[in-house]
Amino acid sequence: MRLKRVRPSKYFKDKKLNICILGGGNVGTLLLGDIGSNKDLSVRLFTSNPHKWSHEIEVCSNDNTVKYKGKIDIISDNPEDVIGDADIIISTLPSQVFPKIIGKIKSFIKSRTWIGVMPGSGGSEFYCKELLEIGCILFGFQRVHGISRIKEYGKSVYDLGKKNELHIAAIPVDQTESICMKLENIMKIKCNPLPNYLNVTLTPSNSILHTTRLYTMFYHYKEGLFWDEVIDFYEEWNDEASKMLIACDEELQLLCKSISGLNLTGVKSLKEHYESGTPEEMTKKINNIIPFKGIKAPMIKTQRGYIPDFNSRYFLEDFPYGLCIIKGFCDVVGLDTPNIDKVLIWFEKIAEVEYYVNNKFEGKDLKYLSLPKNYGLSSVEDIIFYYS
Repeated sequence: MRLKRVRPSKYFKDKKLNICILGGGNVGTLLLGDIGSNKDLSVRLFTSNPHKWSHEIEVCSNDNTVKYKGKIDIISDNPEDVIGDADIIISTLPSQVFPKIIGKIKSFIKSRTWIGVMPGSGGSEFYCKELLEIGCILFGFQRVHGISRIKEYGKSVYDLGKKNELHIAAIPVDQTESICMKLENIMKIKCNPLPNYLNVTLTPSNSILHTTRLYTMFYHYKEGLFWDEVIDFYEEWNDEASKMLIACDEELQLLCKSISGLNLTGVKSLKEHYESGTPEEMTKKINNIIPFKGIKAPMIKTQRGYIPDFNSRYFLEDFPYGLCIIKGFCDVVGLDTPNIDKVLIWFEKIAEVEYYVNNKFEGKDLKYLSLPKNYGLSSVEDIIFYYS
């Protein structure tokens, strides 16, 4: 893929930036409050519910104290209103929604626009192929910039803890440092450049953290089984979940070592990320992460009790647009992944999709996903070339 080279630092010099946020969930609302508090920026919001939004977002502490407010200048569901003059676009949309929205707005995006994705996994680099070809720059965050919960939709959000630093990669690769410098100034958080975008794509955050927990919580579920109350996703995390998490995380690390021609040092093992070398240490660590407290498992109430909510974002996003993508790269390099397979085979049954045929990762429903083979990457050499 031939990409136009631009000099973003020069292009944005001494210019009041127009920044458009896609999506107004927990992360999007916090981000709007954060960047909207910067008077040197003009903030837009692209949302399907513009009538439900205030032009001022309150960012609150847990005790309901308003810490600061952010201003949104333009709110619209019409791309022409908020996309056409945007210098930077940042998507906080679920991965399964991103392809539809990027398809809807891409004709309004001008050349040289920076297109950010938070978090940047989910195959965003493939969905933005046409935009990259016209000179846009894609950048992705490894993880969200903070933990948040909406207080009142369109009006206020709880800030439950910000990251001390962020890790970002870009396509083209040589634009990463310039983007980090500009975002650090905008977001007031240290931004570290990653070697290449595959370090974002393979980040084992939700793709392994969520999927292994869901598997160990619900693999025994069948119709007629109910829970008396909703499970605490993290506070009730157990050693069984930790063992599966570590097993899948180790398979991901083997993948990174298999792509030896590409610097993937930014794909940190979850054992390193959580400073936990054993399942018991991992369980204790996750049980006691303060921002994770109070987060519930995706479950819905029925007349007889609670059951898994298979239509939640946890299922619709983290398996097909998370773990499946990691498996897709493992498939390209020919790496056996018995633990990842176990989790995905369970998911394909509950989701009624086909990922595996005769134990091979070649089911008919894979063609709809952002897997490397679906975008012409069929060898280690292809992967190295694409992400270099």
